[in-house]
Amino acid sequence: MKNTKEKPLKKGDLIWCTLKGAEQNFGYGEIHEVFYHNDIQCFFYFCQVNGGLRFSSIDMIIEKPNQRMENKLFECQKALQEVLKNRK
Repeated sequence: MKNTKEKPLKKGDLIWCTLKGAEQNFGYGEIHEVFYHNDIQCFFYFCQVNGGLRFSSIDMIIEKPNQRMENKLFECQKALQEVLKNRK
């Protein structure tokens, strides 16, 4: 993952973020919109771990996810593939 301190975020970047109020306290997804609010870079992204369109800011980004987080993402992607396979 790129260092967010060096380059500004843009649409299409994949990011890890901390979350509050979700089943997991972190999320991973692709940025859909970037904007500034009170001089803080903010963005909307679709969370592949918890689902849904989420809002976050640059100070909530996780630079290096741990193994538990990566395993949970893999588990969610595997479950999604199983659902799509059974849908046909």
